[in-house]
Amino acid sequence: MNAFASRVVTNFARARRHRALRLLLVSTAVLLPASQALAFPAKLNAWQQRYGAISPSADRARCQLCHGNTSGGSPWNSYGWAIREALQNPDCDLDGNAVVSDPEAFFCVELDDSDADGSETDNVSEIGLGTQPGWSLGATNSLYTRTGVTTGVLPPETLASSADPDGTEPVPPPPPPPTTEPPPSDPRSFQVVAPGRSIQRAIDRARPGGWIFVLPGTYRELADRTNGLNITESGLHLIGLSTKQQRVVLENAGNQRNGIVAVPSDRTQCMSCHAELAPPFPLIEGADREAMKSTEPKLHGLVISGITIKNFVNNGLFTENVDNFAIVDVESIGNKNYGIFPTLSSNGVITHSKASGADDSGIWVETSENVRVTHNLVEDNVNGFEISNSSNITVAHNVARNNTVGLASLFLPDIFDERPDASGYVVRDNLFVNNNRPNTARPGSVLASVPAGTGILHVGADGSRFVKNRIEGHDFTGLVIADYCVVVAGTAFDCAADPEISPEFLLDQAASDNQVVDNVFVNNGKNPDPSHPFSPFASDIALLTEGDHGNGFCGNEFETVASLIGGLPECSAP
Repeated sequence: MNAFASRVVTNFARARRHRALRLLLVSTAVLLPASQALAFPAKLNAWQQRYGAISPSADRARCQLCHGNTSGGSPWNSYGWAIREALQNPDCDLDGNAVVSDPEAFFCVELDDSDADGSETDNVSEIGLGTQPGWSLGATNSLYTRTGVTTGVLPPETLASSADPDGTEPVPPPPPPPTTEPPPSDPRSFQVVAPGRSIQRAIDRARPGGWIFVLPGTYRELADRTNGLNITESGLHLIGLSTKQQRVVLENAGNQRNGIVAVPSDRTQCMSCHAELAPPFPLIEGADREAMKSTEPKLHGLVISGITIKNFVNNGLFTENVDNFAIVDVESIGNKNYGIFPTLSSNGVITHSKASGADDSGIWVETSENVRVTHNLVEDNVNGFEISNSSNITVAHNVARNNTVGLASLFLPDIFDERPDASGYVVRDNLFVNNNRPNTARPGSVLASVPAGTGILHVGADGSRFVKNRIEGHDFTGLVIADYCVVVAGTAFDCAADPEISPEFLLDQAASDNQVVDNVFVNNGKNPDPSHPFSPFASDIALLTEGDHGNGFCGNEFETVASLIGGLPECSAP
C-alpha cells in the first residue's frame, strides 16, 4: 500500500467509520479482467488485483481470507462461501455474458455483512479497514462444506487481532506529514475532501484513474452556476464515504440546474445549446442539433458512489457518452426532472441507489446500451423507472412504489434520430406496488396523458421479457403492452399529426415479440379514473396492439385482461 493510501485507511480505522471505505473499489467488474479458474491461488490473485492496493486483509490471511484451513479448500468461511455462491448466481453477471467473473462475484457480495459481526460492518468496509470479512471475534463463526455447516467456530489465532474493526485494531501509526497531492509515482491520485472544501477542485486536480474520497457532510459547490459538479475526464472514482448515520450530500447552491454532470469536456456548457434543461429540452436558435447526437468522444471507466444529490432545478446525476460506468448507492432527492439519467452511454450498472421527487423519471436510461439497473428503490416520481430507445437493458430486483407509473419502457419518436431502436429490455424479479401517485408531469407533454395507477407501461419496444415480477395494487392497470400509435391516437401526438414522427419510426412503432412470463398480478385495475379515455381497459393486463405481433403470455397469475385482439396470445416456442 502506498503511503497516501495507507494514511487514508488508517485515519478511517482510527475514527472507526465502519462504512468509510464502502464501495472503495466498486469500479464495476466490467472494468477489470479476471480468471475463471477454480483453483484458489487464481482467486487470491484476482482478489489482490481488485483490493490489494488499499487493503492488507489478504496479506494477513492468505488462503484463510475465504477458507477455514491455511491450505484452502473445504471448509469455507462465511465470506468465501458467499463468493462461491455468487459465482453461480446469474444476478451477479454484471456484463451479461452468461459467466460470473471473479470481480463480479466480489462486487456482488461487497454490501453483505458475511461474518455478521456486532458492528454490522459490510464486507467492502472491512476490506478497506484491513480486517477480515469472513471472520468475527469469539466462537461466533460458521464454516461451510458442500454437505453442511459448522457453527460456533473461533477465528484462526493468527487473525484474531484483525478480525473486526471494533476494538481489535492495534493503535495505528501516526499519519505521514500532510501532502497537497500524491507523489508523481502514484498515477491514481488519491485525494480526500472534507466539509468546507471543494469537491470540484479535487475533480479538476485528479489524474486519469484518480480516486476522490469525500467525507460525510453537506457540500454546496459554487464553481459553476449551472452544474454542481462537472466530470470531464475518464477513469474518475468519486467515492462518498457515507455511513448509516451521515451521508455525503451535494445540495443545490442556489439556482443550479444539475447536480453531477459527467460528459466530455465540450458538453458541460448546457445553456449554450438549450434554452431550458427541462423536457423537452428546447434548443436555442442556431444550436447544432446534429453535433449534439454525436457519440464521440467518450469518457471511460466512471465510478460514482455514496452520494446524495438534492434539490437541483432539473436533474440529479446526468451522464452522456460514458462507457463502462458504475453508479452505486447514489440518492436523488427532489431533483425535479430526472434523478439518475444516463444517455448515449453503455456498459454500466446502476445499483443500490434511490430516486424520489421527480416530476418525470426517477431513474431514466435513455439512448443507451448494455446497462443493468438492479437493487434500487424509486418512489414519489411520475415514472419510477424509464427506459427509452435503448437496447439490452436489464431491470432486476428493484422496488418501485408510490409513483405514477412504476416503469415506462418506451420507443419514442422525438429521440428516434439519436437511437432508432428500442429492444432487448429484460424486466425481472421486481416489485411494482401501489404506483398511484397523481400525475404531475409537465402539462401538454405526452407523459401528462398517462393515467396514474400503472405498474408497467411498455410502448412500442420490441423483443423484451417481463419475468417473475410482482405487480400489485395499481388503480388503472398492472401491465400495458401497446403500439405507440394506438396510445397516442386522438391526442396532439397522434401519429398522423405529430411532426416528430418519421416514416421510419412508423415502420417500427408496433410493440413486437415481447414475452410476459411467470408474473404475479394482484388487485390491479379496480379504481381507474372514469374520465380517462383508456379507463375501459383497466385490468391486471392490457394488450393495446393492432395484432398479436409475436407477443406472448404464459405462466402468469392474474384475474382480469383487456385486449384489443380479444385475448392474450400464448408464448412462442423457445
